[in-house]
Amino acid sequence: MLEAMDALMLMNTAGSGDALSEISAQLTEVLNRARVADGVVAYLRAPAPEAGAGSGADADSPAGGLGQTEDDLALSSEVADAFDGIDDLAAGLHDLAIDRLIIGGIDVDRSVYHTAMAGLACNFDVVVLKDGVIAADGQPVDWADAAAGDGAVLSDAAQTWLRM
Repeated sequence: MLEAMDALMLMNTAGSGDALSEISAQLTEVLNRARVADGVVAYLRAPAPEAGAGSGADADSPAGGLGQTEDDLALSSEVADAFDGIDDLAAGLHDLAIDRLIIGGIDVDRSVYHTAMAGLACNFDVVVLKDGVIAADGQPVDWADAAAGDGAVLSDAAQTWLRM
């Protein structure tokens, strides 16, 4: 039997806009820990922009400026809830013995919230990086307390360690 482990899910980090600059240090801190532990890292774009939308080299990659490696997952969903928009995402993560999701990134169309709530519904424990999530307009998200009330754990990046 595989030992339970975590997956780091970084959402909508493509590009180098103001919103990403507000949280990039926190996301990089957790990402570096995942790299050292040889952990599962998934870059998610949800909802994915229409073909031709966006600009720059990073616009086509879900990872953007955070440095995706060939071992990382790079996934795009047409809807805000990545579990709804990516076939077999939950089953694939469960097959890897993932039982806890660490989620951060830019909350485009409440995608981080919807994906976190769907993760709970798919029987994952969910940790939301409270200092590693920001709305697309650069403002703090307004749903963190509601997510905690629904079962997600809120944690600062500096206090979040991944099991690998």
